[in-house]
Amino acid sequence: MDTIQASSGESNLREVLRSNECEPQCEPTQFRNYSHSEIILENLQSLRKNEVLCDTGFETKDGTLVLGHKNVLIAASPYFRAMFDNFDESNKDLVNIRELDSMVLKILVDYIYTGEFIVTKENAQVLLSSANILQLDFVSAACAEFLQKQLDASNCLGIRAFADLHNCTDLLSSSETFIKKQFLEVVKN
Repeated sequence: MDTIQASSGESNLREVLRSNECEPQCEPTQFRNYSHSEIILENLQSLRKNEVLCDTGFETKDGTLVLGHKNVLIAASPYFRAMFDNFDESNKDLVNIRELDSMVLKILVDYIYTGEFIVTKENAQVLLSSANILQLDFVSAACAEFLQKQLDASNCLGIRAFADLHNCTDLLSSSETFIKKQFLEVVKN
């Protein structure tokens, strides 16, 4: 009985939408849910944290295991795309990623799922170098910006060398400009 009522209700709806009275208002309308992507990522992060449907894991040199979903990682990073498309790791559930610090790897994988991370004086350099490896350009740029704001006479030479080593052109330029403007102060330190 409910099915019949629903069917007759659908029939009436079709008739209403087909009527000529509706023409100007019946233009196709596109809708966009601006929170949709955020909700999806929150749910994926929850799945990852609860170890649900994770199809890969990374083991760091200290034995820490960081889990993830290949599709999410591939979508976020050319490094992971190459790893899972072209290399032996594509068929492995566990990948040794010994060149990255476990805490930094956790931060970067969390960033992939949340779009958020915290840069501190203690993690800025290792986070930047690891983000460069994983080709997470936003993280690299944010760390470089953080380091640029920390420039002073006591650290500008070290930051300049670090920027040069990691090909951070804006940070390199900023540190060189700082050194030139504050040369006497730099020499004292």
